[in-house]
Amino acid sequence: MSDLKLVDKEERQKISEKLDTTFLVEAGAGSGKTKSLVDRMLALLRSGKCRIDTLAAVTFTRKAAAELRGRFQTELEEAVLKEKDKKVKNRLSDALQSLEQCYIGTIHSFCAKLLRERPIEIALDPEFKEMEEIEDAVFREKWWHDYLVKVRLEGEAILQSLAEVGLMPEELKDSFRAVSLYPEVELMGGSKKTPDFSYFRKNLESFLLEAQQIVPKERPEKGFDGLQRCMRRCFVRQRNLGFGDYRILMDTFELMDRNLGVTKNRWPSREVADAFQEEFNRFKEIVVTDALKQWREYRHTRILDFLKPAICFYEEKRRQKSRLNFEDLLLNTSRLLRENPEVRQYFSRKFTHILLDEFQDTNPIQAEVILYLTGADCEERDWRKLVPKPGSLFLVGDPKQSIFRFRRADIDTYNVVKEQIEKGGGEVLHLTANFRSLHSLADWNNPVFKGIFPGDSDRYQPAYAPLNTVREDEEKTSFGVYKITVPKIKWSRAKNIAEYDADAITNWISWACKGNVCFARTKKEKDKGLNKAQPSDFLLLFRYKKNMNIYARALEERGIPFEITGSDAFSESVEIREIVNLARALNDPENPIYTVAVLRGIFFGVSDNELLQFKREGGKFSFLLDFREGENLGGARVGESMKRLREWWDWTKKYPASTALEMIFENSGIINYLATSEMGSSKAGNLFKLLEILRAQEREGMTSFAGLVEFMEELTSVHEIEEISLTPGRANAVRLMNLHKAKGLESPVVFLANPVGIRPHEPDKHVIRVKEVNPQGYFLFKKWGMYQGKLISQPVNWEERAEEEKKYGEAEETRLMYVAATRARNLMVISTYEGDISNKRAWKALDDKLGGVPELEIREKTAVKEREKLVLRGGELDKARGKLKGNINAAIRPSYLLESVTSLAKKEKELPGWRKSGFGMSWGRVVHNIL
Repeated sequence: MSDLKLVDKEERQKISEKLDTTFLVEAGAGSGKTKSLVDRMLALLRSGKCRIDTLAAVTFTRKAAAELRGRFQTELEEAVLKEKDKKVKNRLSDALQSLEQCYIGTIHSFCAKLLRERPIEIALDPEFKEMEEIEDAVFREKWWHDYLVKVRLEGEAILQSLAEVGLMPEELKDSFRAVSLYPEVELMGGSKKTPDFSYFRKNLESFLLEAQQIVPKERPEKGFDGLQRCMRRCFVRQRNLGFGDYRILMDTFELMDRNLGVTKNRWPSREVADAFQEEFNRFKEIVVTDALKQWREYRHTRILDFLKPAICFYEEKRRQKSRLNFEDLLLNTSRLLRENPEVRQYFSRKFTHILLDEFQDTNPIQAEVILYLTGADCEERDWRKLVPKPGSLFLVGDPKQSIFRFRRADIDTYNVVKEQIEKGGGEVLHLTANFRSLHSLADWNNPVFKGIFPGDSDRYQPAYAPLNTVREDEEKTSFGVYKITVPKIKWSRAKNIAEYDADAITNWISWACKGNVCFARTKKEKDKGLNKAQPSDFLLLFRYKKNMNIYARALEERGIPFEITGSDAFSESVEIREIVNLARALNDPENPIYTVAVLRGIFFGVSDNELLQFKREGGKFSFLLDFREGENLGGARVGESMKRLREWWDWTKKYPASTALEMIFENSGIINYLATSEMGSSKAGNLFKLLEILRAQEREGMTSFAGLVEFMEELTSVHEIEEISLTPGRANAVRLMNLHKAKGLESPVVFLANPVGIRPHEPDKHVIRVKEVNPQGYFLFKKWGMYQGKLISQPVNWEERAEEEKKYGEAEETRLMYVAATRARNLMVISTYEGDISNKRAWKALDDKLGGVPELEIREKTAVKEREKLVLRGGELDKARGKLKGNINAAIRPSYLLESVTSLAKKEKELPGWRKSGFGMSWGRVVHNIL
């Protein structure tokens, strides 16, 4: 692009020229954040301000780190070739030769690197292992159960304390998980004051006495309405149990704490119905709400008294096992640097210049670590008072894309660091030139977001900044903003709306890929010969994960390749649960329930009639028995299945667990079966993902089959595990992902799919991070059932905190819409629904602006392809088997040998050539002499 088109040309020049200035670069969508980082890194090396080994670039994800490393290497190689100044060329050439000494990676890996170098100062095992998120979630589940066992054996008092407020320890698992993710936060408690139970009891008894005179005693012709049913349950409780036990009293108030309405034809008259509804609402507002508030605040203190030791127990278990999760890595690094000024000085000299990408998604502990490393005063313990040394810190981010508050990314932290940089003589640069999108997209986006972002930034939201696009719309290509309107559907069922929307989107993609659509292409794309649409040009974004598979299925039915990311269906998939059932049966062969579950499942598919006949004829559901005589009991299938299970059980005794499981997959044909079924790539891919997870556990020392079965059982209770396909990362496939996975991505065409979202959740936590106090956490605790949660406790002053959190949540929702609307390069299509779904619109802020947007014309309805049947002709199977065997034999043939110099000398073989350069032998002699 011509520099004449760049409105931020001067800002970009500062990045490469003002190397002694600390910068926070606020780079809008598509403005070239990666290029800014690479330009700064090259400029530092050119100038000699730092060496390659004192330069560190920290990214948000491993994928971003790999991309940055590749981009940096390419640019560095080109710079070496083009540089004319001999001195500068030597600097760049030396940097290229030692490229591996430059740290480019995630903040967690960076912290692990620091801790491994100086573990003694904080009494850390130098051989510690880093825990991935999945492993951390599984072990959190396991050690929670261990804590419950410990409490039952040793903690009679704490159990009694919970029982006194009507709670069981098992009900607090989700609460434990929530607070364990915030180990640095001080948990704010409830009230120690006992509620005035006698006052509330008298009020309830008085109200029920009045209600008994009004609520019909006989069942109305059309049945009792919701309010009547509630009152009748209260009458029964009062009659049978009484309210002497305050726990029953509070349970009754919880029964009344619902939206209960009257159906007027079920009452003696409309006037009676209206009057009682009004009376009930008044009682609920004055008495019920106050009673439950006091009760929940009183409970909250008891719950925290139970959870705090659980958090310490989990931390101690990790320390005993020398395992550090992501929070441990950050907190330990922060403590190491805060408490040891000499260590801080050491690392400040080692990493003289630090660059941090995606700073808007940095959590407070990450910011603390970075400021300790770059701060001018190594004795200052309060990171919020530190000012970076001039030029030592380079931050890149876009506060308009801060969308990870649920992962502790904090806009307050961003604002605090921004203020510190400006106070210390640093600058905030604004990059608004957009190299991604066409003018037509900016022409629609800019007015939309100018209306919803503030003119000046505040504590919740950054200021509006326009997208100054440089790409021109091209004639005879598709560009701009369109919509797909889903017509009104009976009952407005989310699934039916998604199915209509999925058909429309996939039909258009299928039509476009037949050569009917062309896009404006970049020079790089044109060099590759790209012009007409292909599957990889399309990205489907979803505000929520629900019903993503409907769109994947629609693509599969039309034969369009796709890749799905961000679906948390792994632990809920049928195939994984079937494998867990099989593992349980093989681990406990004498348990007939597990055996029957496997026989009825996808591995054998034995019918209930066959199982019944087998049992009636004297069969026993134990595959350890000899079935040579009784294998025809109930038909041959049961006997053959039992023999197969026995063979698999033998494998679990002979081989490592993951190997045995892999052999079972091959022997049973389960991979082929799943791969050829609907959504087969994801189903079969889940099995391979399971194997990799189990192998990782084996590498960490968990080798028994029983241990891995227990691990698998815990794994199925973790809901954050994503699916994976058989062919991840396919080059030419439609991408489907939830919005949070789309950060930093772009595509020629973006569909904001599925117009139906979910009702906004009420806040369940609020963390205060201000300069005057340490972080304070206010958590709402719920007991979760099958479909919804029941509030069990809340901290004091929760209502005020919840209102504050709502403001942060609403601001982040706006930023999510900004991220969604700025992914497209050429064409953006927004799905909307014609019917009324009130506050469940997925793309609400954009939906409101679709009045003048044209409808995307669906030119052709693509017929759903029937699944092809595999027909094997004579000899094909043997031929394929022979080819596979040949490939295996070729793969296991040694391609090199390892020989020591001593062994070669003894065998009188030719010795390898000796390098004349280097001092390896001299160094070896020195070491031997010292020893």
